[in-house]
Amino acid sequence: MGRGRKPVIKVAAALILRKGEVLMAKRHRDDVQGGLWEFPGGALEPGESLRDCLARELREELGIQVEVGEEVAAVPYDYGGFIVHLYLFRARVTRGKPTPLGCEEVRWVPWEEVKKLSLAPADRELLKLLEAEQGSKHRAGGD
Repeated sequence: MGRGRKPVIKVAAALILRKGEVLMAKRHRDDVQGGLWEFPGGALEPGESLRDCLARELREELGIQVEVGEEVAAVPYDYGGFIVHLYLFRARVTRGKPTPLGCEEVRWVPWEEVKKLSLAPADRELLKLLEAEQGSKHRAGGD
């Protein structure tokens, strides 16, 4: 087997919150990381910005239009044969109801229940970052 560089895949994902719940998507069983939950989104296509990618993926996979906000976290994750750079953006649904068009299931999950899901490894790393950030905000007296 060659010792070339591993392919790097850039992925944009959405943190969509509603009344203490976060929108999560379950990957199709026959996909890579099949059956695992993730923050909804997808892979960047050539010539596309991360924000444009996220808007397109959510339209294709969930049938919703969103307003993409600030980037809140990013992690690299080595899956062995490839590396994913996962970027998480705040997003707000502006039109449509999340429907599992390109995933097995979509669900609003109470924030405290997200860590109990079988998450894709890169998404689990994002969740750890978000929880650490929340903890430091509470300790500092923030919101």
